[in-house]
Amino acid sequence: MQSAVTDASTGSKISKSDFQPNNWYKVSVPTTVIAGLLANKVYNFDPFYGKNFEKLTDSRLDKPWWFRRVFDLPESENGKNVVLKLHGINYKANIWLNGVLIADSTQAIGPFRIIELDITKQVKYKGPNVLAIEVKRPFDPNKRGGDLAIDYADWIHYPPDFNNGIINNVEIKTFNKVGVEYPLVTTKFDLPSLAVAHLEVDAMAVNYTDKEQDAVVKGKINDDISFEQKVHLLPREKKQVTFGPNKFKQLNVKDPHIWWPWEYGKPELNRLELSMMHDNELSNVISENFGIREVSSFLIQENKSREFVINGKPIMLRGAAWSPDIFQRRSAERQEQELKLVRDMNMNIVRSEGKLEDDNFYDLCDKYGLLVMSGWMCCGAWQYPEKWDIAKRSIAMSSDSSVMYWLRNKSSMLTWLNGSDMPPRDKKVEADWLVIEADLKWPNPTIASANESESKISGNTGVKMAGPYDWVPPSYWEQDTTRYGGTWSFATEISPGPAIPPYESLIKFIPKDSILNGSTDWMYHCGTMQFGNTKIFDTALYARYGKPSSMRDYLAKAQIQNYEGNRAMMEAYGLKKYHYATGVVQWMLSNPWPSLIWHTYDYYLYPAGTYFGMKKSMEPLHVMYSYNSNSVAVVNSLLEKFTGLKVRATVYNLDGAEKFTKEVTAAVGEDGTKDCFAIPRIEGLSDTYFLRLELKDDAGKVKSINWYWLSGKKDELNWKKSTWYYTPESTFTDYSALQKMPATTLDVHHESSKTETGTTHKVTITNTGKSIAFFVHLRALKQKGGDDILPVIFEDNYISLAPGESRTIDCSYENKDAGNNSKPYILVSSWNLDAAHSKTGENSGFEKTKE
Repeated sequence: MQSAVTDASTGSKISKSDFQPNNWYKVSVPTTVIAGLLANKVYNFDPFYGKNFEKLTDSRLDKPWWFRRVFDLPESENGKNVVLKLHGINYKANIWLNGVLIADSTQAIGPFRIIELDITKQVKYKGPNVLAIEVKRPFDPNKRGGDLAIDYADWIHYPPDFNNGIINNVEIKTFNKVGVEYPLVTTKFDLPSLAVAHLEVDAMAVNYTDKEQDAVVKGKINDDISFEQKVHLLPREKKQVTFGPNKFKQLNVKDPHIWWPWEYGKPELNRLELSMMHDNELSNVISENFGIREVSSFLIQENKSREFVINGKPIMLRGAAWSPDIFQRRSAERQEQELKLVRDMNMNIVRSEGKLEDDNFYDLCDKYGLLVMSGWMCCGAWQYPEKWDIAKRSIAMSSDSSVMYWLRNKSSMLTWLNGSDMPPRDKKVEADWLVIEADLKWPNPTIASANESESKISGNTGVKMAGPYDWVPPSYWEQDTTRYGGTWSFATEISPGPAIPPYESLIKFIPKDSILNGSTDWMYHCGTMQFGNTKIFDTALYARYGKPSSMRDYLAKAQIQNYEGNRAMMEAYGLKKYHYATGVVQWMLSNPWPSLIWHTYDYYLYPAGTYFGMKKSMEPLHVMYSYNSNSVAVVNSLLEKFTGLKVRATVYNLDGAEKFTKEVTAAVGEDGTKDCFAIPRIEGLSDTYFLRLELKDDAGKVKSINWYWLSGKKDELNWKKSTWYYTPESTFTDYSALQKMPATTLDVHHESSKTETGTTHKVTITNTGKSIAFFVHLRALKQKGGDDILPVIFEDNYISLAPGESRTIDCSYENKDAGNNSKPYILVSSWNLDAAHSKTGENSGFEKTKE
């Protein structure tokens, strides 16, 4: 890789084998320009630290950059038709091969397009071939009339190269005159029966020659189902080939291996192989996994709520919005680490807005039984099609076609959104996209936008983007039932705002003397525009928990407020599922860079208060408290009925004295909810008090423990002053008494087991004092005084314990993440810990977090 300013050689010279790329940068594609420069250690600073991001200034970033690759074709490919397949040119490029310009920047344009170029005439079957791609950056993708590229809206500061580069795969494919591409397997069941799956197989047959060709397309599923048909192709023709279950009876599969979202069953995958034969010779073979599953949706609540159905079963969707690295750096390892965290939080969906990933990402979602909502971007050029000229309209249409071909056979794909913050403002654009999607047999629901605005083409969306995006209290979600972000409809992006990382992460990207909620470095790592600070969150924290005595105290309180706010959102949507809440997507899952807002885990994969509040709220079998009705309920997210459940509620004063207890036996239907009982008025409660809920199954096994801290003074919302991004409070609840909570002692010990690849610790924590042990936090360090082991999976965290209560928490991680020769150390803290009189076993200890 090199700048066209630094090396002004022409494409005809750069794309020849005698060219010497002296002082060029070695890069791995996919990559953006800045990602390539970072990989080559061009910058002697961390661009994420403080305001170093602003140092990434270079006038060359506005100019074209060259990407050059030398390759040889294997002898076995001699004489075949050769196709160059480019996926992810951002934004446009002149493409040279062996000294010849094979496509210019009017042809190779658009990051979401799959561009296929027949290079049979230019390729060398013997000796080196040289491919040189001159990539030009997009301009103004965040503005009306700008380029149809990657946009970040108000998420972050824009990378100065605007992600200029090659952001997806570059491939060479060979064919013997004809070929088969882009398979699709569509499933229909005789619902509600799943005994037989009626499969339809589609693919594109292509003639790469100037003559008519006869060929045979052959198919095989799981090595035990075979089918084939002849196809006649005109010169250069591309033709859809279909194998239907009426004609090909073997595609009516009995007792099929069905793909389910993880909560409902196993995400079983089947294997499809398609091949193209010409003159009894094999031209090409494609193989990929697919899921036997059927997705549909319908509207309820006067068409305001869209309910999704998979394999005949309605599903309540709760998840978060995916965000890639700001420089579009991708790693298969990182993708799997993050999606394992998604699963660990008990989420079942991720949303990707205008940021499409690679095949590995979708394969992992298929594997883990996670659903994906994807679609076009908001706010910038994509949102204003009425500003597009003929060329941009062509880019948009071919982009849609490419995405449909690419993603239509992914088991995890739930739905496609043709807009984000509004339906396409040009009716013709949506209509044309819908024609493309129908022609290419997109097998899942298509929605006009992620917004509640009615499309003039496709009608009601049944989803909403009504906020909030900043802090609101736990009581917010159940109170609003018709207008804002409360528990009605499908909220495609929604959040109680900032997610303050712990100190251990903050020091990685903010200078220690700037870790102040108001410093320029602090605000630089918030969002932009309305979200460029944490003032709304901080105002609530100071009023509700008391003015922090230090930044450490602030950070401890922030984790508590993050936990309760995010837990309440997901719990409320779960409680009201199908009446009339049908889905909720947390804005966001992760950040493109280290940030103080909108994430469930931070850039370094540290799971803090937001993460564990989310994880708790979405337990498959869960007991919860309703802030609105003051009652206890069970929420079941599994396709299984439960009877003989024991639901217990215990109320404690701040000093640990028990004030109330009640236990009932309950049953809950599959994917159902059950209101159990209300908490009565209790005399003699302290200003702040605790509610402990416990759920046991009919065998006496604990399935859920859930603690709440409550106050006689309630949060009150000023609904009349609501804005698009939050609803202010007129009165705040008062948890300030927590600051004077009596200290308690803990006994901590753990047992470890280690395999070749991973380690598990069973950490037992016992409250040996007389007070509640509040918000007990566990960390796993590489060694005493060392860094946290990340990523790490804790069975539960930020737990509370009644006097005398003991819990054992599993902690697991991969050995490679613990470092070489590490001696893992378990570090424990608590809101009200008397560390001096507490006890720990070997390789564990206590820390004070508020000092």
